[in-house]
Amino acid sequence: MPFGIIDTRPSAGEELPGTELLIDDERTGIVPAVDTSRLKRVVVNGVDTILIPQPSDNDPNDPLLWPKWKKELTFWVVFVNLVIFAIVPGPILAPSTFALAAILGVPLSDIALLSGYMVLVVGCIGPLVSVLAQKYGKRNQFLFSAVAGTIGTIVCCVGANGHPNYHTLLAGRIVQGLGTTAWESLAMSAIGDMYYLHERGWRTSLLVCALSCIVCIVSIVSGVMTENVGWQNLFNACLPFNIVGLFTTVFLLPETQFRRKTVDVFPTPATHSPRHASGDEKSNGEIKHTETTREERMAVQKKTYLQELVPFSGTYTNRNLLHLLSEIFMHLINPAVFWILLVSGVFLSLFVVSAYITSQIWSVPPYNLNVAQNGYFYAGALIGGILAIFAGPMCDWTARVLSRMNNGVFEAEFRIPINILAALGTALGWFLFMWDVNHPTPNGYYLGAFCHGLVCFGISVSSTSAGLYILDSFPRQATEVFVLQMMLKNFLFYGFSTFINTWAAEKGAGDVFRVFGIVSVALLATSIPMYIFGKMNRRVMHRLFNKSKIFRTLG
Repeated sequence: MPFGIIDTRPSAGEELPGTELLIDDERTGIVPAVDTSRLKRVVVNGVDTILIPQPSDNDPNDPLLWPKWKKELTFWVVFVNLVIFAIVPGPILAPSTFALAAILGVPLSDIALLSGYMVLVVGCIGPLVSVLAQKYGKRNQFLFSAVAGTIGTIVCCVGANGHPNYHTLLAGRIVQGLGTTAWESLAMSAIGDMYYLHERGWRTSLLVCALSCIVCIVSIVSGVMTENVGWQNLFNACLPFNIVGLFTTVFLLPETQFRRKTVDVFPTPATHSPRHASGDEKSNGEIKHTETTREERMAVQKKTYLQELVPFSGTYTNRNLLHLLSEIFMHLINPAVFWILLVSGVFLSLFVVSAYITSQIWSVPPYNLNVAQNGYFYAGALIGGILAIFAGPMCDWTARVLSRMNNGVFEAEFRIPINILAALGTALGWFLFMWDVNHPTPNGYYLGAFCHGLVCFGISVSSTSAGLYILDSFPRQATEVFVLQMMLKNFLFYGFSTFINTWAAEKGAGDVFRVFGIVSVALLATSIPMYIFGKMNRRVMHRLFNKSKIFRTLG
């Protein structure tokens, strides 16, 4: 029972994702009772760290074995396009919600639906994008989303310029939703395709930060632009970035999906051979292979640049699409999936939907802020999101420290304790925000921005922790889990867009924030049983999905 984590007795030869031999270093006194010399490893901060997952021995096309520059280029293309196609469109109208209702001559709730219907589309087609990505790869889904996102922005430009038309604008927003889905649902799992366990922390936190604090940058910039050059130019300004994103997707984003033989890092106990007799060692960022391994690697031809541009590169699973679609919803029986839906999906939704009412709060007395000033409000959340980038490296650091104390064995539950910071940030942020709007003063705007930043920090920390936990615990199911999270989040976005403005008008924004605070604390409290029973749950779910005839024969 390492540090309060309850375990069950493993079966003979049973492999359990999320429980890995991470540290194997004589200098630390951690030497396992098994022969690990065959395993590839890397030195991280002076500690001999086993590579998880183990890369292929004979295939240079394995993304884990790509040169560092190629991995980084691919990651940054995914990251930048996540911003362009998935992050920017959503909040671009948030600061001007109150003003647009008068300009377009529609109720405030209809303006909220410009974002509501967009995210509804994202949630509805998420499962289809997931199964197609698992079957045929991620590249073709990214290509489709980049094309759809660009077309959607063009339609929005038509609806906004000349004589603004609400229905044309709504159609463009719906098409933009088609362009959002792949980037939002597949970006996180692409990290698991290319990077080892010990390399995922800061990259995961960067994606989470993008989904929180870059949203705030968009709100700030769009508020200033609306005030100075008109809201119509918001979409005109986005179009060149969409075109650039489309070209980078076509020419710089190879397929990251790969069929790789699984290697058990907990081999059968054996007498130790010399530590690195047959294994590969990685130093200064490169894996050094033996001569035999190099000859084996030459047996598989490396794809050319033009071959990597092909939209379809084969199939990556033998299961049919109906089976894959059913698997997405089968994961709802997994308590760990419910946990990430709560502490990441629902949690993040509460923060994002608060943007539907901030303009409603600050545009009336005693604040009387214009559209640009409504945008500046998001500076607090921007700072909070930036600070939360450190959650990823902190998760990696705590995992290494706890693994050392656990005789070198990493447990996925070591990612969870950082949620203490998330609980402190969100509880203080929501309840202090409630008090602030219930006692309105002109200077309360600044305290509100500070509270918004605390909430953004807490939610980013929690989402980073949950995302890493799923990547470590259920790597083969990560895509489906992130799709479920994306679906829930976007359905909640849509649901709140239909009533939150009325709720805030009738009960007051303070009542909204009080409920959000209570729900947030309750959701984060589920981290305690998840930490204690998480490993037991992983073992039960692993046996269920891999050994039960019911689940193996579906489809």
